Amino acid sequence: MSDMSCIYKEALLEEKDMLLEDILEGNALDVLLNLLTGPKSAREISRDLKVPVLSITLYLKRLLKTELVKEEQTTVLDGKIEKIYSLVAKDVDLLNNLKNSNTGKNVDLSAEHFASLIRKTIKNINNYKEKTHKIKAYFIKTDDDSMKAFKTELEALFEKYQELEDENATETYGFISVLAPYNTDEK
Repeated sequence: MSDMSCIYKEALLEEKDMLLEDILEGNALDVLLNLLTGPKSAREISRDLKVPVLSITLYLKRLLKTELVKEEQTTVLDGKIEKIYSLVAKDVDLLNNLKNSNTGKNVDLSAEHFASLIRKTIKNINNYKEKTHKIKAYFIKTDDDSMKAFKTELEALFEKYQELEDENATETYGFISVLAPYNTDEK
């Protein structure tokens, strides 16, 4: 019986590695971001993301095992069982938590997905020109202690921004930041 337990633990570790790759490639992260708007079925997420239902179901299964997503309810629709999924918590801070595993290929995958989030957000400005928006980039020559103080202020701003959350609102706004050393001499 203990062998079964070991196999299960290994399978779970392998599943977590696969989820990490799904997140880094953007697939599972897209599912999480889609669920920020509220509980949905795999079919609804599939339609929103234009990804096959079977793929969405796989990502949801992995997200369930790692307890990032929960089953909200089960319904029967047209004679088929349909599960409704929601986030366990609204605080999706995955990109920051991936830094310990970001080496080599994973760094590039994270950067590409982060760039994709920014690209989608900026492109949406064109669709909603009358809505509030702001794009700014700053490159500052300074010391690390000054940037640590700025980071503290930025984290407070993120907390303040999260407090604006209104579960009944129909619009979602993106606030994305990157604070890191910038060097024009790429390695």
